[in-house]
Order: sequence, then structure tokens, then C-alpha cells
Amino acid sequence: MALKTDIFRELKMGKEVFHPLEYDTDSFTMNWTMEKGGKVPPHFHEYMNEHFTVTKGEVTFVVNGAKITKKAGEEFFVAKGVPHSIVNKYGSQIGLKVRYEPCADTHRLFEIMAVLDQQKPGSMVNMLKYFYLYPRLGLKPFSSVHPKFVMAIMQGIVNVVGNVSGWRKLVKEFN
Repeated sequence: MALKTDIFRELKMGKEVFHPLEYDTDSFTMNWTMEKGGKVPPHFHEYMNEHFTVTKGEVTFVVNGAKITKKAGEEFFVAKGVPHSIVNKYGSQIGLKVRYEPCADTHRLFEIMAVLDQQKPGSMVNMLKYFYLYPRLGLKPFSSVHPKFVMAIMQGIVNVVGNVSGWRKLVKEFN
């Protein structure tokens, strides 16, 4: 990657803050907070397992239609390929330590996002740019929207927007 930045810093996106802690080929670990009312829509990770340790508050996970609430100190595991979502419907910020196994290019997501965040801090467009870039850079996707046909539609829209917006130049910057 031509552009270098510190991926071990906080990245704020909407009601979420991500703080990468460490990574190697076997795993990627980060702290993650979400404000009240925040949610992560149904998605799955094709290439990695996800292990959560709740560090603050109460978190609702939805897996196969089942709602599972975990409190500070409790853990939750989601195997790769399993659709899940996360909701903070309680009264305060939640905190989690999240570990992905294996790393599966997760560090590259955060390298890209950190550079884009320096240019446009907190912009949700940065995530769309990542979805435009990862297939062009030959990276494993971090996650896919569930159901799969929604991801295909979203990827098509991102491709059109990216091509019209001139995001092709970013491929050279991150290659």
C-alpha cells in the first residue's frame, strides 16, 4: 500500500467507534463501542470467526432469528458464514472486545479506513469506498450483507457510484 497510516487509532463511524489493538495472520483484535440506538444490520463473515467479549453494558445479538443478550464480562462466538446482527437497545453505550480468527485481510480494511478517515473524518462514504476497493485490490471481504442477493445489489450500486465518482484512482493509492 502506497499510503501508510496508524491503524491502531480510533475510527468513528456513526454511532460506532473502532479501535484496533493488534493483529497477525491468526487473528485481529479491536475494541468497539456503540452508542444507544446503534445497530449492525444482518451480515456474515465468510472468511473468519468472530469472538466477542462484552466489556460494558448489555448487547443484543440476533442469530438465526434468536435474540441473545449478553452483559459485561460475558462472551459470545459467531462462526464464519453465520448471519448475525447486533443491537444496542438499552440505555447506554456498549463496549466489546472483538477478535476475528484468522485475520483474513481485516488489517487492510483498517489501513484503508484510517487513510480515508484522515481525508474525510467520520464519513460513511469511506465504508462505501472500501466496498468499492476490496475486490479491485484482491482482498477478502470483511463482511457481506445478508441475504446475499442484497449484497449483490449493494455491490452493483457501489460499483456504479465509484466509477462515476472517480474512485478508480484510489486503487493505485492502496495497491
